[in-house]
Amino acid sequence: MSEEIKNNKTREFFHTALRGLKHLLLHNGWLKAIAVIISVVLWAGLISQDESLTRDKTFSNVSVSVTGADTLRNNGYIVVSDLNEMLNDVSVVAAVPQKQYENADPSAYYVRVDLSKINGTGEQELKLQSTNSTTYGRVVSTNPTSVNVEVEDYIVRQRIPVSVSVEGDVPQGWYMSTPTVDPTVVAVSGPRSLVQTISRAKAVINTKDIEWTEGTVVLSSAIKLYNRNGEEVNSPLLGTTTSSLTIDSVLIETTLYPTLSFDTSELVQVTGNVAKGYEIKEVKVSPESITVAAREEVLEQLTELPMERTINVKNLNETTVFQLKVQKPSDDAIISNETVTVTVEIEAVSDQ
Repeated sequence: MSEEIKNNKTREFFHTALRGLKHLLLHNGWLKAIAVIISVVLWAGLISQDESLTRDKTFSNVSVSVTGADTLRNNGYIVVSDLNEMLNDVSVVAAVPQKQYENADPSAYYVRVDLSKINGTGEQELKLQSTNSTTYGRVVSTNPTSVNVEVEDYIVRQRIPVSVSVEGDVPQGWYMSTPTVDPTVVAVSGPRSLVQTISRAKAVINTKDIEWTEGTVVLSSAIKLYNRNGEEVNSPLLGTTTSSLTIDSVLIETTLYPTLSFDTSELVQVTGNVAKGYEIKEVKVSPESITVAAREEVLEQLTELPMERTINVKNLNETTVFQLKVQKPSDDAIISNETVTVTVEIEAVSDQ
């Protein structure tokens, strides 16, 4: 039995029932109240079963999907307007079948704007689209019906250098090597007006975030973009990539070693006698101390700084500068200075 025949028979049944009620009302006045109630119930039942009868239902604060962003970028454009702000107060009116009125939800109509339709820069109109539902009816209207957005050229700048900045102080007794960053360059993409201002990228390592133990440390740091004036450029429209992969952070690597310091003035030994009639006025040693950074096992065996210690002033009659070489206690050790400069000030003995 087809749906149309079934509906026609249902209507004939209710029409027959209504004619009978009419006869009762004309000849039995006391049944009027009961007849009215029965008629309302029957009519409500008829309406609820009739899919062709609909009621308008208004939905507020409807979530609007944004599609076609990738296609838009592939076409060389990008929307710079804040679509989230523009679409935060959208309402929809739908003609909903009586039977589904209480169950209807705005997600059934897939309200959206399609960015792939944009084919130029400047102000562009985007119409709000929707999809009718076989179960929950069709959309009668949306408010607003469209939004106007600003569109710019989408560009990519390659080989933006990435530098590392260290924040905080290195704790006393520790050495940190110059941090290296991976990757060292990135590509920046986004609206032409923003991308053209970018001159460099920077990652930050904070000494407070480091666990100070001997060895190599690798940390992750967010990428910050800066213009030529050194001002940070922060926008969700900007993206950073490397080797075609989108990234929002880089890896920073540094090496940590414990340190040991030595007083160089106590290590230098002066031998020989200056020329007759002259005397040593002062011996200056620079730097005054040298710090050695190395593995703990190396420092434990380091009782003195390995360096040339002796200078010979035999027969000198003028101020002389000596360079003493400092040796590393191990191949991977780091010394703060590779030479010690000793200045011996020599003057003629003044006559008394």
